[in-house]
Amino acid sequence: MKPDLALAYCRMIAQTLGLDQDGLDTLVANTGIDAHTLQTSDGFIDWPGACQLIANAQHMSEAPDLALQTGLRALPAMHGPMGMAAMASPTLRDAMRVFASFTNTRTRVFLTEMEETPDTITLHLKFAYPLDDAIRFLTESAMGSAYACHVVLRGKPIEDGTASFNYPAPAWAESYKKIFRGTEVVFDAPGVSLSLPARYGDEVLASHDRDLLWLAIQQCEARQEALRKQGTVTDQVLALLHQSQGQASLDAVADRLHMSPRTLIRKLKHEDTRFQQLRDQTLSRRATQLLSLPHYTVAAVAEDLGYTDVASFRRAFQRWFGTSPGRFRQE
Repeated sequence: MKPDLALAYCRMIAQTLGLDQDGLDTLVANTGIDAHTLQTSDGFIDWPGACQLIANAQHMSEAPDLALQTGLRALPAMHGPMGMAAMASPTLRDAMRVFASFTNTRTRVFLTEMEETPDTITLHLKFAYPLDDAIRFLTESAMGSAYACHVVLRGKPIEDGTASFNYPAPAWAESYKKIFRGTEVVFDAPGVSLSLPARYGDEVLASHDRDLLWLAIQQCEARQEALRKQGTVTDQVLALLHQSQGQASLDAVADRLHMSPRTLIRKLKHEDTRFQQLRDQTLSRRATQLLSLPHYTVAAVAEDLGYTDVASFRRAFQRWFGTSPGRFRQE
């Protein structure tokens, strides 16, 4: 299962740009889809195609905050059955759980996790790829959408929230402050997240509809079931490891695939592979991606991959590639 993105989000980019037919043709150049598909399909575009479309959009626009403006268009109803389920949920907490549970029905480029503490309720966005222009664009648009969706669901502004981004403040940082009103914007954070006061979670949604919620959840679960049936068990494990950046355990992956760890081990053996082998494959690929980014030190790469010390990472890298991370970076 390869990472993908719902074409509905690509249409929002086109709408933000205000394109005519010639503009649409330029936007989809070399993406693997045509303008008609972009305008009419409820399907998906693969991540390489989405990256090209994002690059095309950035070349066509002089607005540095294009992604943020696009995100503001992605209100709950624009997120398909997932968005409808969120709108129909009893409380804001339930709506946030919907987003955390069903993000993969709209994209597999990132996953969403929900965390609650006595003081806050937070949605964490975890991306399958290292930070680059396309991932930052998707980060800005996804966070802009998350903020806008919660304002719409509450029916009133957000106060005392925090929007965190895992990169330095860009030249257009003032645009973040204007868009995320009532929210502290934090750059160079450990991860990407939107955090709200815990008391918001109990707020009852005016749009709650029990019948619509049931129907929308069914549609989301049907999409997830279809995704699970795609490809081999190895493909499914790799997709889940990819989403978790190699951090998911055997038990966690087995649970996501609705089978016991022993059954998963047996199925992988039948396909001539092992869970640790697939995990190493995921981690080694991410290691090379991160080492290609100049601002990532070897220590930072080790930490990102979940190693408790640099020495352990160096030993693993030597086992994977027969060379050290430092020498690999110099080659």
